[in-house]
Amino acid sequence: MRFSRCPLWLLAALCVATLGPGGQPLLAQNQNSLPQPILGATAALTPQQEATVDAFVDTQVARLQSNDPGEVAQGRSRLTEQYSLSTSGFFKDYYSQAIATRIAPLLAPDGPLMTRLNVAIVSAKLSGQSLVTVLQAGENDPSAAVRYWIAKAVGEAAKNNRLNKQEQQDVLDVMARRLKAEDSSLVLEQVLIAMAEIDLPDAILKVLEGLNARVQFHKQNPDARFKPVHGGMKQLWSKLIALRAGAKNVDKEQFELARIAFRYYALIADQFAAAAENNDAGNEEEAENARQDKIAMAAICGRVMDDVARQVPRVTPPQPIDPNNAAELRASADRWREVLKAPPFNFTDEELAVGE
Repeated sequence: MRFSRCPLWLLAALCVATLGPGGQPLLAQNQNSLPQPILGATAALTPQQEATVDAFVDTQVARLQSNDPGEVAQGRSRLTEQYSLSTSGFFKDYYSQAIATRIAPLLAPDGPLMTRLNVAIVSAKLSGQSLVTVLQAGENDPSAAVRYWIAKAVGEAAKNNRLNKQEQQDVLDVMARRLKAEDSSLVLEQVLIAMAEIDLPDAILKVLEGLNARVQFHKQNPDARFKPVHGGMKQLWSKLIALRAGAKNVDKEQFELARIAFRYYALIADQFAAAAENNDAGNEEEAENARQDKIAMAAICGRVMDDVARQVPRVTPPQPIDPNNAAELRASADRWREVLKAPPFNFTDEELAVGE
């Protein structure tokens, strides 16, 4: 991530979580790990081993809550590094549960921000019900940075198959609520990506609903960046391609994604036309960043529509164009509208409309 493009709240959060409130550098600690017989457990932990794990976690979580930057660093690094030292599922299951039980209560909204941030970062190592517990505790955290890291943790867990079907459903329910309430663009992007990683049919539908709903938001907020929905659309498109390669019938979902992609495509064409007409003076760098953001979104939408159309016999998609050219983009949007109104898509003008 380029710091020049990193929002100040996230950059500040990274500094607080890494340096602590005193701003002193933190030294990584690679000592005081759990005993190897526990890390390499080949069966369920014994009560004595569980007690050893509990004591270790208690110590590190206490450090995580310290006002001393060095103590915080030790607590966070020692909690997370045990995962890399172990290949035992028996150990990791118990260890994750022990961590989640202790850190979830620390996500109380009136708790110290530094502690909540470090809890969110530690959650990246959790899996299964342990992660669900932390997600449910922190889903409405007042800090966008905390919500960002927890959503990112969920996406990684889903991507790496660390959630069973019920846990995926629990996570999806939380993410769907977050999707409707989220007002941070960076968090929204992580929420959409996490949802697209979940291996449930309902997840695809919810991401499609979320992407579709955001068209109206961008219509009403022409200066809003498209990057969050760009990430979600790209992730979902990749997922549908993978399902298609696995001989899954995803025509309905692909058609709907093409319809939503068109709505963004047409909206950006409208916005470019309005910008050319108004020709407002302003911050040139900011204006160029906004233009490049729109171009990137139009490009991914064009690729999505082209890919879907090429899966349909006897449909010839419009020739790819340079979305940097406003006139070409406008003409291309008009051609795509006619393609999507024809069989087998059969979308109506109302279904393809950008909105009021």
